[in-house]
Amino acid sequence: MVFWSYKIFFGFLSDCFPILGYKRKPYIVIGWLFCASVLIVLAKEGNDVDPSHMVMMFATANAGYVMADVAADGFMVWVAHREPIEKRGKMQTLVYSMNKLGQIAINVLILLGFSGPLMNCAGYEPDPRVPCTDSPQVIKRVEKHLLEQSPTEWCYELCNASTFDWDLSIPEFALSICFVIAASIPLYLRLKEDKVKADRRGQFLYSFWKQLQRRAAWQVILYGMISHITFGVMNAAKMPANYVWLELHTFQHQIMVIFEKFFFFVGLNLVRRYALNVSWRRQVLFGSFLVMVFNSLYFIIIFDVWRNSWFYIFTDVSAMFMYTLNFLASHACMVEVAEPGYEAITYSLITTASNAVTPLSAVISYQLLAFFPSLNDQESIATDTPEVRREFATLHIWVIVINLSSLMSLPLLPRQKKETRELVAKGEKSTAGGLYVVLSAFIFLLYSTVVTVVTVKYHDVYGCAKILGGGGCSEEESSVMAVILVGAILFYCYGTNFYLSFWPILKGERRFSWQMFL
Repeated sequence: MVFWSYKIFFGFLSDCFPILGYKRKPYIVIGWLFCASVLIVLAKEGNDVDPSHMVMMFATANAGYVMADVAADGFMVWVAHREPIEKRGKMQTLVYSMNKLGQIAINVLILLGFSGPLMNCAGYEPDPRVPCTDSPQVIKRVEKHLLEQSPTEWCYELCNASTFDWDLSIPEFALSICFVIAASIPLYLRLKEDKVKADRRGQFLYSFWKQLQRRAAWQVILYGMISHITFGVMNAAKMPANYVWLELHTFQHQIMVIFEKFFFFVGLNLVRRYALNVSWRRQVLFGSFLVMVFNSLYFIIIFDVWRNSWFYIFTDVSAMFMYTLNFLASHACMVEVAEPGYEAITYSLITTASNAVTPLSAVISYQLLAFFPSLNDQESIATDTPEVRREFATLHIWVIVINLSSLMSLPLLPRQKKETRELVAKGEKSTAGGLYVVLSAFIFLLYSTVVTVVTVKYHDVYGCAKILGGGGCSEEESSVMAVILVGAILFYCYGTNFYLSFWPILKGERRFSWQMFL
């Protein structure tokens, strides 16, 4: 995830350092070739690779993916600028639709390849010559009936969480991705792109800074950060509850992920066909309220009215369908803000700012658990007492309210393409606004980087730390710093939005109207 928060640097490379006169095509090809090279190296290391090292290798390969993605985004914006205004957005939704199809394909591969015993049965050993482990950490996660039936040979038996009796090896998984990359390279080489001359680096950055001072730019970036933080808060107790209340296993989870991607794909194409010119604010408003409705259906599970894993999958997938509207609305305005010649760096800056705040939502999500002691571990949730249900319901309400509070930032989002271009044409600038956005993005990016690096490289020691978005490494760990961080994050979100959207109303410079949200 860390490289997705650094898309701005890849955007700078793509826009400012053309290769043989081309800004997009070389970076797309080089990025995918780099990704494939890392995966080939990983494949050569075999199936017994250390988990932490494997994560680092996949993260390194992801850097190539991000490079290709950023250059492709710049190409997409370039094409979108050449669409008629009434049809603009068709290319963007088409690109994201194809992206979802690719994600569906890889998730099907994960579903079939990683639903076996090696992935899902704690301590499973395929070789009968190797004795079962006696590690307390592993044995604690072994299904009880296996230990009772075979106290000394439990590790050779399939557990209930295993759907198949086979697994895809790490080399097979890595090489399958390499095959897809190799098949796509000739298509990238056929992209038609005009040659350009490289701008002077200093002049390019100065011009880009001037663009960031435009209200149209920093307002859209602030909307993305604020809405992503508050709408991204989740019920952190839901995942462990799903395993103990619904017995949700990996196979079902992957099916849910596939359906999520599929309905996201369907939602994108419905918007592409019927809602390209519908107000983005109305799309977000409609989508957010429907997400709230489907999230509220989880109360049926909380109070044991009907606990069924497929019912949960239905509610989650339906919420994802509506989330499409929120996603597309916040991304569509980026095309209008990006100026010719600055497509990749502008689009990547806005998405960098949005990606960098993801860990902040996680911190808020886990720190809310501090107010509900009975939800802090899976064993406590499994007791399913009235107190557990009451606290779970209260937490769920809090999360829904915080999610809905993201709608307060809607006045920062332009209504549609025409209004965005009008905002750009006004030329309203603010050095303070530009600096505020850059400083905010830098701080969030720094925190995101620290969280990613520490939780991956030092997962066993610091991955559970509350200040990094974990549930806590021990009962004695203080929540003070994490609570202060949560307070600062929420103050940033609500304070920034209040100052930009509602303070001018209190000063009499603007009049309040419900049309601000439509």
